[in-house]
Amino acid sequence: DIRDQVRYNRQTTDNYDTGFHYFEPVMDSLQLKVGVNYEMKKSVEDRVGYDFNAATGNYEDLNESLTNYLSSSTGTVTPNVGLSIQKSKFYLGADFGTSITQFKNYSLYLGDVTRLNKEYVLPSANAYGNYRFTKSKSVYANYSYNVNFPTASQVLPVADVSNPLSTLIGNPDLEPDKSHQVYLRFNDYDYATRSGYNIYGGGSAYDSRIVVFSTIDESAKRTTSYTNISGTYSLWGGASWSKSIKRETNTYKFNLGMNSQFNRNKGFINEDMFDAREFSITPRINLTWDYGELLSINPSYSYSYRKTDYDNYSVESASNFVHKLNLQTTNYWPKHFVFGNDFGYTYNSNIADGFKKDFFLWNSSLGYNFMSDQLLFKVKVYDLLNQNLSATRTITPTTIRDEENTVLRRYVMFSLT
Repeated sequence: DIRDQVRYNRQTTDNYDTGFHYFEPVMDSLQLKVGVNYEMKKSVEDRVGYDFNAATGNYEDLNESLTNYLSSSTGTVTPNVGLSIQKSKFYLGADFGTSITQFKNYSLYLGDVTRLNKEYVLPSANAYGNYRFTKSKSVYANYSYNVNFPTASQVLPVADVSNPLSTLIGNPDLEPDKSHQVYLRFNDYDYATRSGYNIYGGGSAYDSRIVVFSTIDESAKRTTSYTNISGTYSLWGGASWSKSIKRETNTYKFNLGMNSQFNRNKGFINEDMFDAREFSITPRINLTWDYGELLSINPSYSYSYRKTDYDNYSVESASNFVHKLNLQTTNYWPKHFVFGNDFGYTYNSNIADGFKKDFFLWNSSLGYNFMSDQLLFKVKVYDLLNQNLSATRTITPTTIRDEENTVLRRYVMFSLT
């Protein structure tokens, strides 16, 4: 399938929301809330494709298979009632209601007009609470029931054939995402000394989740649509610790952190369901030394590891890791001048053989303050070493894709702020 085409894609998104709430004290610290919320989301995707005309040397022959118009609007009215209580050390609250949604979609493709309109009546719930043990120590928790509606391209029968190896088409019977989300955070941080730590965690469990449904023919061409599935979830958590020490004109800052995530996903390939379990973890360290107002040196390092295990899939597992080492320096001498450097090294195993897996990136800038330091003129040079890379490998529950894109390399910017 030889392509010599150009496609123009215009996308617009508008979001509006408003609400009215009435609060009535019930007793000491207890408050009743009655209200209504309204939210409107609109989106348009207008695609026009042209084939190359060898006689004129221009892209001017309309390609109807690459030309389509999609629009979607989601209007939701949510009457709700809630209770909240607030004391000196804690507060608790909960809101419950019913969301009434008009979900309207329209498409024009190959001369055919499709209108898909649905109405949903779904629950709305949110609960939250915070307890403060001391001035610096507190715990916070939140629960919410979330609904996310599909896009127009996911529900309308319009084929996206822009990729010769993969065709996407919507499913008119697709239902929205419905999930329960929980979040918990413990914080112990002294703002006066800029020292402390926090621990957080949470998760989402899906009653209904939009996943891909793919079929692959003998020529390896993929046709993908969408369906709903239950039994998937996501868990995440992390922690960070920071400390600041001041010794005369020297200030030392230390920061350690780690975050991790576990996802269970499902999907279909040729009508066979597969299961994907993804685990990722990213520890990091950041150090800063400030010498008065003259010099700042900030080294940092992070390591990211991700592994996905599959059941009933073409591969058993896939994994990758990324090292990132960075050094930032800022010099404020001589007076009025600001000289900054950002030097980094990245190694990414998540790149296929044949592509360069590591690179150095050095950005440098020189600025001058004038007019009583109210204005800053800066010259910044990006990618001094001319090594910036754009080779990436993307791992999803259904695909492992390697690609390399064109990026700007070694260029200069001027700014006045």
